[in-house]
Amino acid sequence: MKYIIIALCVAAFIYTALMIVFGYKRTKKFFNNKVTTNYHTHTTFCDGKNSPEEYVQKAIDSGMTVLGFSAHSHLPTEPEWTLSKEGEEEYRKTVLELKEKYKDRIDIRLGIEQDYWSDTSDLKAYDYVIGAVHSVNGEDTTWSSIDYTHENFLYGVEHYFNNDRIAAAERYFELVSNLYDKTKCDIIAHFDLITIFNEKEIEETGKPFVDSEAPRFIAAERKALERLAKTPVIFEINTGGMSRGRMTHPYPSDRVLEFLGERQIPVILSSDAHKTEDLTYGFDEVLRLVEKFNLNLITDYKDVRNRQEESK
Repeated sequence: MKYIIIALCVAAFIYTALMIVFGYKRTKKFFNNKVTTNYHTHTTFCDGKNSPEEYVQKAIDSGMTVLGFSAHSHLPTEPEWTLSKEGEEEYRKTVLELKEKYKDRIDIRLGIEQDYWSDTSDLKAYDYVIGAVHSVNGEDTTWSSIDYTHENFLYGVEHYFNNDRIAAAERYFELVSNLYDKTKCDIIAHFDLITIFNEKEIEETGKPFVDSEAPRFIAAERKALERLAKTPVIFEINTGGMSRGRMTHPYPSDRVLEFLGERQIPVILSSDAHKTEDLTYGFDEVLRLVEKFNLNLITDYKDVRNRQEESK
């Protein structure tokens, strides 16, 4: 009996040592793989602060290998932050010229952040499409916005959802769940954007702006995830809320990341940059979430497109 116990202890010690060694090697290898791609950026063609060429120069200086531009698609009612109708062609022309000019230094891709309420007729002009929902009423995109200001959100909730914030969240997730069917997008943007004001609200009042732990919220979120899981979309881990000081955690939540990891649904890192210094904002920190939830991280552009091709 004594020898059996000793043998078991020795075996346990060896197993633990091996796990530490191989776990360290796996982690070391993982974190040495720096992400050098970003497909979600906004320039002066919409609501960004820098020109496309300034982004290219910053990307090259930062050692990036792929830079994707993703202007906000045109919305007639939102001239301040979306492409103008006249600017769409100029945007495409500018990015394609930069692609040729810098082809020996960086891979530049022409994309679009396609709003749910935008026209979908020109999407074949782009290398890839990011699908997004920013408002929950197509006839009133400003005052049904879920990410512009508290005031806009509250107005929309009062006028369209009888002051029921969870009902607004249910509508939001319903629209998100339909993004692929409507736009055939490659990537789902900021999946739970509707939580954008939660951290600040908790800090100020002790309560979230929209209760993401409410059973109805979780059910709506889950329903959207289950529907999108049947499509070839990639989910982005988006650090835009972090870079703009609204959040300390990227979109989506840990609960969503756990779902994506369990099902090995592909994810991509995006900074949702609106200025050049935010091109890779928070990526090192987010890589730890990739490791924690065993996420299926995609960085290569061909893998983004292959998801769509394989689904045909």
